Amino acid sequence: MQLNKFIVMFMILQQVIVGGQVKNDLSHIDTSIVENIEIEEELMEEEFEEEVTDEQIEKNMEEVIIEIQQEAQKEFQEENKIEIITKFNVDGLILKEGISSEEVVRLKRFLEKKGYVDIVGGYYYDSKTKEIVARYQREKGLTSDGIVGKNTYQKINEDMELNKISVPEIELEFTTEIPGGNFIIINKSNNTLYHLSGKEIIKRYPVATGKAPEYTPEGKFTIVTKYVNPYWGGAGKYKPVKGGAPNNPLGKRWMGLNIKGGGSYGIHGNSDKESIGKYVSLGCVRMYNQDVEILYQLIDKGTPVWIGNEIKLKEYGILFK
Repeated sequence: MQLNKFIVMFMILQQVIVGGQVKNDLSHIDTSIVENIEIEEELMEEEFEEEVTDEQIEKNMEEVIIEIQQEAQKEFQEENKIEIITKFNVDGLILKEGISSEEVVRLKRFLEKKGYVDIVGGYYYDSKTKEIVARYQREKGLTSDGIVGKNTYQKINEDMELNKISVPEIELEFTTEIPGGNFIIINKSNNTLYHLSGKEIIKRYPVATGKAPEYTPEGKFTIVTKYVNPYWGGAGKYKPVKGGAPNNPLGKRWMGLNIKGGGSYGIHGNSDKESIGKYVSLGCVRMYNQDVEILYQLIDKGTPVWIGNEIKLKEYGILFK
């Protein structure tokens, strides 16, 4: 009987939210209408033919309501042609001159929608972008240093919300078959690593790549080695650094590519947070230590890694829109 009540609550909540009773504020749902509903088990069996799994039974009701809210909000926005405002991560990559990032494109599009002109398109944060950001900061009463950090991100997010400014993330389009399961794409043009499951983007990470275009190899590779707190040998020029040391250029994790045995080129952490988003490495792909530790747990040996600028990735059937 308790299971039957749970299913009824779920179905009625969905009907109430999606069925036209959604107002402008979708943050609250009145669940009182289902508190006293009782339906005999035999009637439930006639009404619902699908078998309910143990996992569904154990699911917390609060989680169910949240899922219904999110789905209802999405449908409501689609039906009423409301654009979803994708805000900037206030704790994300700090944007400043010299950075190449997907977030730079979004920043430029935001500034264009605010009416600023003479913005040079593309992923690169140039001196003109710095000048325009400094002007925006002055107008908003912020420190006008031309650097987009936490305070500026917060102000931009408030501005987007207040003025309904939508700046969507870049979408990936595939014109060819791609690997299923875990899959990594590294776009050298915007210094972004995309962790996918099939065609679904799980997460985007800012990275640093080679100081010259040819330094970071382009191609279709796989992960063949994985190390925690890797030892750094000095690259033939510098004093080696033991694994786990704060000044270790490889940071906390190493995921080696199938080039020269997996110890020469890889995805790894770093000891210089300021390098992320720039073209500075000897060929490897650098990540923030906290990011590489997350990715390391999700990626197994054998995971495909496709690397290239957007021209090369287009040849592989990957388009950035």
